[in-house]
Amino acid sequence: MKASLLAGPAVLALLLSGCTGGAGGAPSPVGQGTGEANADVPAGQALPTEITTEAPQGGAAVRLGDTEEAITKVGCTQVNDNWSMSGSNEGGAKVAVTTTGDKQTVVSASVVFDDGKLVDMDTARDLGSATITWDGDWFTVVGSGPFYDLMDPAVTGQDPVNFVVKASCPA
Repeated sequence: MKASLLAGPAVLALLLSGCTGGAGGAPSPVGQGTGEANADVPAGQALPTEITTEAPQGGAAVRLGDTEEAITKVGCTQVNDNWSMSGSNEGGAKVAVTTTGDKQTVVSASVVFDDGKLVDMDTARDLGSATITWDGDWFTVVGSGPFYDLMDPAVTGQDPVNFVVKASCPA
């Protein structure tokens, strides 16, 4: 079951991880993006909005729960009516974010660590929610979605986990 849930985001991440070039780069919109109400986070529990790990230029920093990791290179591209960013470290963390074409509403996001822990947020499947903000060339996605641990069959995605992605697209 877990493997089938990950197949879509994993394929998207792999396809987009090498996408750079003319369609990538800095976005033109600035300001606060919108997302759906965050019903998966218990009332009174604030989402983390900061990440202490430095994101390299043209790369990303990701936070899943209390764990952070830098990703050295990402790719960004327009795909049909969506904008997508993905990246990975060889043998390490992977990240993928898809927004609407105006880059203001998060459609899906996933963060996967090499130890098998992951979050999979997807509005089409009503799995969590996230928002995006822009600061020049940099964007930050803050959200919550089902948490899975591929090494622990008892962790089935019933409990949400918070995540943060901070990144910039290569020029």
